[in-house]
Amino acid sequence: MVEEAWSSGVDGVGNLSSHLRGVACSLKDWSSNVLGGLEKWLKQAKRELERWRRAPICDESVGREVVWSFKVDRLEEQIDTYWGQRAHINWLQFGDRNTSFFHNACLERKRRNRIGKLKKEDRSWVEGEEEKKAFITNHFMQLFTAGIADVEAQKQQVLEAVEPRVTDAMNDHLTAEFSEEEIKRALDSIGDLKAPGPDGMPLVFFKKFWDVVGRKLTDEVMGVLHGGPMPEGWNETIISLIPKVDTPEKVTDLRPISLCNVVYKVVSKVLSSRLRDVLPDIISLSHSAFVPGRLISDNILVDYELTHFLLNKRGGEVGYAAIKLDMSKAYDRVEWHFLRDMMARMGFSEQWINLIMGCVTTVSYRIKVNGDLTENFVPERGLRQGDPLSPYLFLLCAEGFWALLQQAEQEGRLAGVKVCHQAPSVSHLLFADDSLIMIRATEGDANQLQDILDLYENCSGQMINKSKSVVLFSKNTGAEKRSEVCTRLQITKETMNAKYLGLPAQGSKSKAGTFAYIKDRI
Repeated sequence: MVEEAWSSGVDGVGNLSSHLRGVACSLKDWSSNVLGGLEKWLKQAKRELERWRRAPICDESVGREVVWSFKVDRLEEQIDTYWGQRAHINWLQFGDRNTSFFHNACLERKRRNRIGKLKKEDRSWVEGEEEKKAFITNHFMQLFTAGIADVEAQKQQVLEAVEPRVTDAMNDHLTAEFSEEEIKRALDSIGDLKAPGPDGMPLVFFKKFWDVVGRKLTDEVMGVLHGGPMPEGWNETIISLIPKVDTPEKVTDLRPISLCNVVYKVVSKVLSSRLRDVLPDIISLSHSAFVPGRLISDNILVDYELTHFLLNKRGGEVGYAAIKLDMSKAYDRVEWHFLRDMMARMGFSEQWINLIMGCVTTVSYRIKVNGDLTENFVPERGLRQGDPLSPYLFLLCAEGFWALLQQAEQEGRLAGVKVCHQAPSVSHLLFADDSLIMIRATEGDANQLQDILDLYENCSGQMINKSKSVVLFSKNTGAEKRSEVCTRLQITKETMNAKYLGLPAQGSKSKAGTFAYIKDRI
């Protein structure tokens, strides 16, 4: 059936999208006429099995019993598989025949993900389904609208702090001839039953029928990788809203996850696989997330030592402050022009930049609200959570922030923390969209840090979430200095407990306790 639907295509166009539409229509009919009758067929098979079990024992009745017993087992297995896939239970091993468990998991998942009434800024409520769709769409259209365009002078100041690091050899590796093996390897690295995009096709379809679809998919993906335009429909994306809390009341309580088409994911995966090869050499050591060969626990260990130092520093005239900064909607606010300029400044070739920006800027969105899709709209900025490229591209943008902090420290405008005389000075540690900044608890350092944040926010589109940012002062910092720092940085949350920085509590001072904590966190 799949082979016939694939070879026929639709509209006589013959491209990949038309073939997929033809297969989708055939699978939809098959699902209604075949898969939809599994429960009915199982009841019929059980009745036949019982009838032959009650029949007088003879060669025919024994043979029929074996046949119907096999059919019952197969149908039950298909039903279990169906509900297991619908429930998205990935942690089960060795199977589970308790279908009521999967039914309950589906119901609970549907209940948990359903969006009820939402609160507006004026504290009124949005309750109707159409009103909710319009309200949510308007929120994301505003979020994905580009910010102030006249920031060239400020952006140049950021770019001048960044040193080019991409060598000719790296560019040769990134832009080398793409191979069919890379495409197949990228496809195989994606999970079989990851949520499908607008085309409705999960990865397992392409893997199962690679001998049928592989040639066509490879040719068209190769065309895009070699500089061709992104085919229409490939970069259409559905935004699925996942509640962050049990009962979401605001749009900000919903985490947007982008569901991309398989063919786009293959393109993105091939590019991200090449990009990750050069990341360790071009991303600063302060970044510990998403970089091959580095663990986020590395920075956690350093954080623990620095926080321990602050909590026990009682002498000296100069106090220190550890500021945990949280970026608000970090991926969604990335300005495309800033990303392009950062890649150019770091030394990426124009060919590679065009490939990346082709993936980023050709996107269009529809939002899924309680099972229904909103109208299509085109964003002006933002990276998608769900795109394999996004974490690496965000790191490239964050290098601008790192460069500004590094420049300020080298020029003496900021000073980090040294846990002893011979230890290196540490002024910042970066965890993707979260940062831990170490400064002297003085008005001068606070002013310098705020100026850097303002400059980076204006150029990149990022915004510090003050409500989730906190500051921890060393014991020797006076009340007046604490007030100066908090006032300048506009941070109202001051804590004397390290756990609010995402670190071990003050009592965890033994090495055994430290590593037990890290093990639990991981």
